[in-house]
Amino acid sequence: MRSFRNMIGAVALVAIAACASNASAQTLKVLTAGSSAQFGPFAVAAYKLAKSGGAKAYHYTVKSGTCLSGSTTCYASLADSRTVGSATINKEPGNLWVVWSSNGVWAYLSVDSTVGVRTFMAAPRATLALSPLASLPVSGTSNYLYWSDSSHDTALTSTVYAALNGTTLTAANTDIRPEDALFATNRALNTLGYGSVADPRAGHSGQYLIGYGIQSKFATGIANPVSFAISGNDPFSGDPVTPFVTIPVGAAPIIFLANNAGGSATSTATDITTANASALFSGTGGCAGSLVTGVSASAALLPILREPLSGTMNTVEFSVFDPGGNSQETGINNGNLAAPNGNINPLQLPCGSGTRYRAIGTGDEVKDVETQTNAVGYAFFSFESTGANANGRYLTLNGVDPLYGAYSTGALPSCGSGAGYLSCPVAGGSSFPHLRDGSYPAWSIYRIVTDSAHQANAQALATEAETLVNSTIPDFVPFNPVCALVASGKNDPGLDVYREHFVPSTIATTPDSIAISPNDGPRNATNVACTTVRASLPHLTLGGQGSSNTEKGGDVGGGIEGPFSKTHLPTAPGPTQSSTH
Repeated sequence: MRSFRNMIGAVALVAIAACASNASAQTLKVLTAGSSAQFGPFAVAAYKLAKSGGAKAYHYTVKSGTCLSGSTTCYASLADSRTVGSATINKEPGNLWVVWSSNGVWAYLSVDSTVGVRTFMAAPRATLALSPLASLPVSGTSNYLYWSDSSHDTALTSTVYAALNGTTLTAANTDIRPEDALFATNRALNTLGYGSVADPRAGHSGQYLIGYGIQSKFATGIANPVSFAISGNDPFSGDPVTPFVTIPVGAAPIIFLANNAGGSATSTATDITTANASALFSGTGGCAGSLVTGVSASAALLPILREPLSGTMNTVEFSVFDPGGNSQETGINNGNLAAPNGNINPLQLPCGSGTRYRAIGTGDEVKDVETQTNAVGYAFFSFESTGANANGRYLTLNGVDPLYGAYSTGALPSCGSGAGYLSCPVAGGSSFPHLRDGSYPAWSIYRIVTDSAHQANAQALATEAETLVNSTIPDFVPFNPVCALVASGKNDPGLDVYREHFVPSTIATTPDSIAISPNDGPRNATNVACTTVRASLPHLTLGGQGSSNTEKGGDVGGGIEGPFSKTHLPTAPGPTQSSTH
């Protein structure tokens, strides 16, 4: 996601001498980048950690525009310094939150999962680039609505600024595993036709290290395919890649969205099937209204796709579209995507009497669906990006509701008001019931990717996010059991389903080799004692767990196993898939 849902459009340049802030040298705890869907819950978690022990905490948020030449709004971005010949890598702008106190500094740049993984795994690792301190705008209120004390933003102090600007990432937040992010990158560069700058290394003829910028039809967003490695040596520098660790955080569903404005044929949409979704987003069904239940058969639909680097795109591609028989990239690859290029980049392909378009980032996707008549799209659910808007509605998939126990009006829920499971806070174990019971197919596990040197601080942040998610903004199902510090009934049993792991087919490019033995990961202790409310929660889901992290392989679109609490408790990890990609 490339935009806050609740980001104030106009910001005031406010000069605040932030007595705020413990101007003594401050310790950097976590500097992460990636998934927009985890952006909000991790802000809440960092703020809670910053306040630990009664410390006074502060926060800052800013939305960046493009970082192309001439831009004056490139406030925060990732700088990947790797080069091939004279070719350089474009900066990756994003939305930034920073939290700090005497306990330390935490920061998160919202870009995209694959961008986060790539910039973290790069050797040398990417750095956070901030515009000069005096030019950073400060909102007169707050760009984010979920701070626990409803406080306003504060200008960064020179000490906090120095701790962040030019500093290498310590983590990446992603909604797909690093193996899947590498697969998506290689697929875009070398299979789908987005490659631009050739790989000069011996044995890599016909392969690419940098791709054409993939453009949005409706906004200025650009996705940049860039190669990286997850083991061995970096394809640009040849330097060794630092081994990574994954920390599971929780799971969230992809939801299908439709324009709900008056007069739009999709304002009565209710359901889409796997087969029809595949036909619609691939264009093979002619973008006919008959592909969506509740829409007039004569309507011409506008499916809005995400770019092939997106974690969201890959999750829905391999859990819905590919099983339905068609890739959403069908008909797009013409072997020459240099921009501008006809109807390819940005995407505007005729589809029967409708048109297929592309959005870059969750914010762009959601906005486009809500503003384009007869539009249909998809996104990871989060209150910040897909929360209540009268011009948007969500659909069931194969008749299964992604958010509630039963489908009602299709209205997108808001956080903190209204009725239903997804009004904040929620009782533990009540959010996303059909993700939890394994009947909803389009979902993925959120993770932090880090290394052993930064694992402790990343784990602390992840644990805090899981602990607070149900009581603040329940955007995901906590991976681990959560023992609440409130009344009985708030405990969350954690995730009871998982996806089987496998080796994605294009994860390596000749002659590179990556040895992966798929492993669904270990299981934690059988029970987690909740002494504060006299309860005990089983830990049943497999996955990466701290020092015993043996989880390996991709899992986007992997077979769903569980829930075990309703069936059996295997003594070893379940079977793994062969490559499905």
